[in-house]
Amino acid sequence: MRNLLTWMVLLLAGQPLLAQTVQTQTEPLPALIIVIDDLGNNNRLGQRTVNLPGPVNLALLPHTPFARSLANAGYAHGHGIMLHAPMESLTEKNAGPGLLSTDMDKTQIRQTMIGNLDDIPGVQGVNNHMGSKLTQSRSSMNWVMDVLRERNLFFIDSRTAGNTIAAQAAAMNGLATLERDVFLDNERDTALIEQQFQKGLAIARKQGFAVMIGHPHPETLDVLSQQLTSISEAPEAEFRLMRAGDFLKERKSLLERMPRFPIIQPRTAGN
Repeated sequence: MRNLLTWMVLLLAGQPLLAQTVQTQTEPLPALIIVIDDLGNNNRLGQRTVNLPGPVNLALLPHTPFARSLANAGYAHGHGIMLHAPMESLTEKNAGPGLLSTDMDKTQIRQTMIGNLDDIPGVQGVNNHMGSKLTQSRSSMNWVMDVLRERNLFFIDSRTAGNTIAAQAAAMNGLATLERDVFLDNERDTALIEQQFQKGLAIARKQGFAVMIGHPHPETLDVLSQQLTSISEAPEAEFRLMRAGDFLKERKSLLERMPRFPIIQPRTAGN
């Protein structure tokens, strides 16, 4: 897919398609960025998550009883560590401690974000917990991204609202960003979770990566334990399990290495 994109760029730039000038590179395997949300309140299920084959990405709720210990354990296991930042919802009234809301001014959002980030050791990035209201507020999201930019953190938009502008705000503020492709467990049914996981694999095959978000439900962890073990132990690898931060660094490096071609200006008719 990326090789095809390179050829399209060459065509659009009006450059000659000379085989000797194009270096064929082996494309990396499709990446699976699996995020487990809502960690921090249940130590038993949190430890099950830490013990998943990985790497996966642990999204921890701030100011919860086990967030710090799970973050440290997850880091030791090679998982990605993220803040699962509570954000105001259109429907839910209790998103937990550390809530960011649309009635906060810039200073309040800044102070709350700093407190949330400081509560999660080794934090590498952020995604939103709930947030169907806040992620539609451009000013609020810009204030959030100000803090993340200062700390060189990435942002994943969980897309809890169809009209979210969170990923757009992150990109406009210079942050590395991703968006959720698949929710694994909107319904806690093993067969449906398995179906959603297969949907994520299909997306990864097509676009080169997929961001799948789930929760530490026993049903979800059962499916992931089986599927991730199969992927990790496959005789011929088809996918890579990746920390979100590693994937974003790799993508940035690939983009920086792509050749830049001059823009060909159209000829103007002579007088």
